[in-house]
Amino acid sequence: MSKELKEAAVAFRAPPKMVHNDRGETVEVILSYDDYKTFLRLLADYADWELLPRHLQDAVDHLLAEEARAEAGKSIPLRQALRETGDLP
Repeated sequence: MSKELKEAAVAFRAPPKMVHNDRGETVEVILSYDDYKTFLRLLADYADWELLPRHLQDAVDHLLAEEARAEAGKSIPLRQALRETGDLP
């Protein structure tokens, strides 16, 4: 596990609550909303997209869309961005 991932993993504000079934298996993990967003950010940054279940892919997509909307007005045309990174002459 990378150093950045370890540091991010301890970023939760409150310890997650675990729910177990009769056999002692964890069946649910309850996080605060802020910690849930932190978890989704970890998935977006480090997880293999193809291995994520569809519901987590959808949740990460929603988080990224929210972040993009929050940055509205800061967008630039794609051609300009490519020129600035040197990927377009």
